[in-house]
Amino acid sequence: MKTLRWILLVLVITLPCGYYGYIGATYETLDLTPLESHAETQNIHALVEAIHSKEFPAESFRFVVLGDTRSNFGKAREVMGRAAEEKPAFILHNGDLVRKGKVAEYIGHHLRLVELVAPIPVVPVAGNHERGPNRDFAPFLALYGQDEFTFDYGGCRFIGINNSTKWGLTNAHLRYIRKALEAPGAKHTFLLFHVPIRSLDIYVDGEEGRGFRRNATVLMALMEEFSVDHVFMGHVHGYATTVVNNVRYTISGGGGANLSKQLDADGSVHNFLVIDVTPEGLKNTVWRQRGDSWEATTM
Repeated sequence: MKTLRWILLVLVITLPCGYYGYIGATYETLDLTPLESHAETQNIHALVEAIHSKEFPAESFRFVVLGDTRSNFGKAREVMGRAAEEKPAFILHNGDLVRKGKVAEYIGHHLRLVELVAPIPVVPVAGNHERGPNRDFAPFLALYGQDEFTFDYGGCRFIGINNSTKWGLTNAHLRYIRKALEAPGAKHTFLLFHVPIRSLDIYVDGEEGRGFRRNATVLMALMEEFSVDHVFMGHVHGYATTVVNNVRYTISGGGGANLSKQLDADGSVHNFLVIDVTPEGLKNTVWRQRGDSWEATTM
């Protein structure tokens, strides 16, 4: 018994030392200065200000949701360009902007896509590929200033969080979401994050799945409690949607990355979502690419 206790004690002491020793040995010094000039207009605060300056009628407007535009610039440009043709007030991006989270990728890939759809603001949450070389999301934070947001527009509330850290969906996230939902003044509410809920029937169990379980039940109860209209997720490269207790949960990860082979023909497509907010309610539409053409389906 004493031997076992000594072994456990040694492991408790040495494993953290080994982990932090590894992190220290592999730490990469990053030059974030190339992002500084872009941060002036792309930080979350500036993007929200740009949205508020829109001249869309307060009671009727349109926004787009998409994600996973990393890796394939040509395809991502095609999807983003087609989404911009819908003339949304803004685009919500549910993560995986770049492949390895490096500064050069933001400059050469993501910001080129942002420029393509300008002046439409693109408001993102961080995906797992934004972790970067040091797993600290440093380039993402240098560009956007924060990795969570809450803003109101046209009687709607939009909440975004980063659940792509090694901690997943935390209690702090739940407190942040609850506080945002408790504030009065929103007729419709929307939540955006990258890694999907594993317990949903649309979860894809495979290489691109990797959904989360921790706090999932609590989150879904929170969505039901506050009658959240739509939860947007990515990470799985394609499209899937379901409704649970009057809350719609949708994966839209077809923004350009290679498509999942584990989805059916209706799901393994490049896609984006268009949400129309009207005095009569919400209209949810998915646009799927079929060969060289696009087709719209009401969700």
